[in-house]
Amino acid sequence: MKKKYFSDFNPFFLKLLNFNLRIEYIFFNFKNIAFSNSLSFEDLFILYFFYLKKIFNLNIFFLNTGKIFLNFVNFLNKVYKKYKIKIDIFFPNIFLINKYIKKYNLNSFYNNIILRKICCLIRKIESYNKIIFNFDLIITGQRSNRVGCEGFNFNFDDSRKIIKYNLLYFWDYKDIFYFIEKFNIKINNIYNYGYSSVGCEPCTKKIFSEDNIRSGRWWWESFNKSKKECGLHL
Repeated sequence: MKKKYFSDFNPFFLKLLNFNLRIEYIFFNFKNIAFSNSLSFEDLFILYFFYLKKIFNLNIFFLNTGKIFLNFVNFLNKVYKKYKIKIDIFFPNIFLINKYIKKYNLNSFYNNIILRKICCLIRKIESYNKIIFNFDLIITGQRSNRVGCEGFNFNFDDSRKIIKYNLLYFWDYKDIFYFIEKFNIKINNIYNYGYSSVGCEPCTKKIFSEDNIRSGRWWWESFNKSKKECGLHL
C-alpha cells in the first residue's frame, strides 16, 4: 500500500514570512531608525525577531511616564538580561508635571477628557516628540484597531515629519499570541491578570468580558471605546 504524506502547513507562518520580509525592507532602505517599545506584548514580539535576526543597529526607547505599573520597571531588567540590548528610558518634564498638579490636582484627569489629554501630552507626547525629532523612521507595534491611519501599515506623520512603520498593522492579537506561545517569548505577566492593553496605572483597569481589548483604557470616558487614544500614534 502506498504511503500517504501530509504536509505540516500552517497559514500563520505566511504572516510570519511577510513580517520578516517587511523587516528586511525597512533595514535595507533606511538607516536612521528608532523603535518605540512600550513593553507591550506586540513590542516584545517584534523585539524577539530583531534579536533572532541579530538586528542591533537601531535605537530602542521606552517612555516612563511616572505613572507606569511598577512591574514594568522590574520587567525591563529581565529584557536587558535576555536580549543584551540597550533600551533608552525617557521621563517627562517634572516642571510641567508639577505645574499641572498644582493647577488641576493630581488625579484631575478623571474629571474630563481635556484634562486627561493634557496629562497625556505632558507625560507622553512632549517627550515622544523630542525623542523622534532626529530620526527618519520609527517602528511601532501598533495594529489597525488602534491606529488613526486606516488601510496602511506605514504612514508619514506630517506633524512630526517622520515615517511610522506599523509592523503588526494587519495582525490580530490572537495571531501574535499564537507565536508568543509557539516560540516561548517572554512577556510581562501582567497579561495573566485580566489586563489586555496596558498604559499608565491609574488609567488602566482589568477586563474580562469586553469585546475590544482597549476597553480597559480610560474606562471612565463614555465615547467609542475602540477609538480612545492618548494622541501618541495618531
